[in-house]
Amino acid sequence: MNISYKLMSSVSFEDAHVLFNRGFEGYLLPMNLPFDTFIGRFGNDGLSPALSVVAYDGVTPIGFVLQGIREVDGKKISWNGGTGIIPEYRGRKLGVALMEEAEKLLKENHVSIATLEALSENRAAISLYEKCGYKIEDDLLFLRASGVLEKQLPDLTGYEIIRMPATQTVGSDLFPSIIPWQTDASNTPKLGGEAVLMTKNGEVLGACLIRKKCVFGDETENITLFQVRENGNEDALDKLLAHVLEYHQPINRTTYNFLKGDGRVVSSLLASGFEHTPVSQVFMTKYF
Repeated sequence: MNISYKLMSSVSFEDAHVLFNRGFEGYLLPMNLPFDTFIGRFGNDGLSPALSVVAYDGVTPIGFVLQGIREVDGKKISWNGGTGIIPEYRGRKLGVALMEEAEKLLKENHVSIATLEALSENRAAISLYEKCGYKIEDDLLFLRASGVLEKQLPDLTGYEIIRMPATQTVGSDLFPSIIPWQTDASNTPKLGGEAVLMTKNGEVLGACLIRKKCVFGDETENITLFQVRENGNEDALDKLLAHVLEYHQPINRTTYNFLKGDGRVVSSLLASGFEHTPVSQVFMTKYF
């Protein structure tokens, strides 16, 4: 093999699209994205062809790492938005070298923390990332619940619910900064993200970051929960989740790349009728 590397910015979007789909061919969750959806990931998810790497064997593209960088609290944080090697080149121990090449770009751009997610069942990928210095921070859950979970929403006497566009929380300390990339408040506004706070006497007792799908004048169709901040007040937490996720409505609810954390939020969701789905991931970081 004659392995070399180029920036994805030197590759046509058409060729990059073919490589992306081939790179995920046969995986646990294979992705076969339409061209427009693939292109949209760069804008929607903050990925950059100038920060992404393509591996070649001679003139044949055989693998890639997609990457993006954002700045939070004066620190640059990166995200691996996909690592793939085409089927006929798997098992040849090319992954570590590919990741090291991608890491050079992160260091050149003064990244402090690199982040990624990997399917919990994909032990080979997790092992690869661990060899490259990444550590598992937490489990990521995809929970779901459909239908009416409570006939009547809990009384909010003494509490106040405040709703705002997710973009208004960017730069605040309302939600943590080291989290799965696509659940960050700076990303969810592109998806119609909303922050919902519960306060008492002006103190924030809890906050949720969600995306709600609905048409003006119609009932809510579904709600996706990305993040929850809570301070240990279980009564406030349970009431906040019930109101935010509209437990009284016959709708679909899901969590997306949801940090398991200390378990209080997950326990509340499960007790209210949420169930685990077959999909779960791990959240991994590497500090430079």
